[in-house]
Amino acid sequence: MVKILDSTLREGEQTPGVTFSVNEKIIIADLLDRFKVDIIEAGHPRVSQDIFQGVKTIANQGYNAEILAHCRAMKEDIDIALSCDVDWVGIFFCVSNKRIEQQFRTNLEKAINKITSTIEYAKEHGLKIRYTPEDAVRTDYKSLVTVSKAAVKAGADRISIADTAGSMTPLSMYKLIRRLKRDLDIELNVHCHNDLGLAVANALAAFEAGASLIDVTVNGIGERTGISSLSEICLALHSVYKEKNNWNLELIPELSRRVSEFSDIKIPQNAPIVGENAFVHNAGLHVAAVLHDPSFYEVFPAELIGRNRNFVLDKMASIKTIEKKLEQVGVDVCHNNVSRVVNYVKSKEKGTISDEELLGLFGYRSIEDCMYQ
Repeated sequence: MVKILDSTLREGEQTPGVTFSVNEKIIIADLLDRFKVDIIEAGHPRVSQDIFQGVKTIANQGYNAEILAHCRAMKEDIDIALSCDVDWVGIFFCVSNKRIEQQFRTNLEKAINKITSTIEYAKEHGLKIRYTPEDAVRTDYKSLVTVSKAAVKAGADRISIADTAGSMTPLSMYKLIRRLKRDLDIELNVHCHNDLGLAVANALAAFEAGASLIDVTVNGIGERTGISSLSEICLALHSVYKEKNNWNLELIPELSRRVSEFSDIKIPQNAPIVGENAFVHNAGLHVAAVLHDPSFYEVFPAELIGRNRNFVLDKMASIKTIEKKLEQVGVDVCHNNVSRVVNYVKSKEKGTISDEELLGLFGYRSIEDCMYQ
């Protein structure tokens, strides 16, 4: 069974301009736990006192989800994570040749010693460990396998394959994970950035290749253009791959709304699953089919996540759409009324027709006025 790690409180807070208060973090974490994610990545506690307080508070809420703290390959970071009472630490250190030589001014052997000594220290103190070779997908493959094997030997429980710059394609990700599954005896995570708009596709390709845990954030927020979206990953796994899970999918709209509110990042109208248009049908033939059976144009029913489908009126509307709209607002569905609306919508140059505008055609100010006539 594939697992989900939500990083809204860590990766999400790296979104430019986004900061969550401790109280906001608790509200988000409560919803994530009720949703039943497997791991909540609560933050990097060494960054600031408020992040430390947020991580520690979340770790002591008694959630069913396990709590992970983000850490550099430094024992000092592990000590701070320990004082937060977390279950996991996510230790990261990039071993690509360019960064080892130019940024860290070291070599692969010394880098591995630094990584493994930190992992051993964390393991000695009872922590579960995820090691992330940052920018793994652009790291020399031999170096990637060498450091991963050393991390496993030192006590790492998982290796996270990070597409840090969002440079992968689904096929290249699939091939990499398949190759790593043959060469490493360890559970693999995947952390996909969305710089080319391929994060969800790459994460699902990694899952198909054998990755057993996917990193997500609510609304896909994160560094630069973000990472894989919780709603898109979970609904794809549920509806397309038929993965067995206990996710409370009806919480998705509330999770999305809360994170949008706290991050001050609006949800695009056409965003998959959580956008305003996700279950709004327009073209006449589409509406007629959906009225017969929603599955003709919906990969999963709106009700699965506690939403409602709707239809809009504009010049694309069919007779069936108009009849349904008249029924919804309480206007008599007769030939004359339908013809009147048809003539009106076909003559309108731009935009949709709201329920209020539709009622106005018949002299009503509201649905209530219509009901009492």
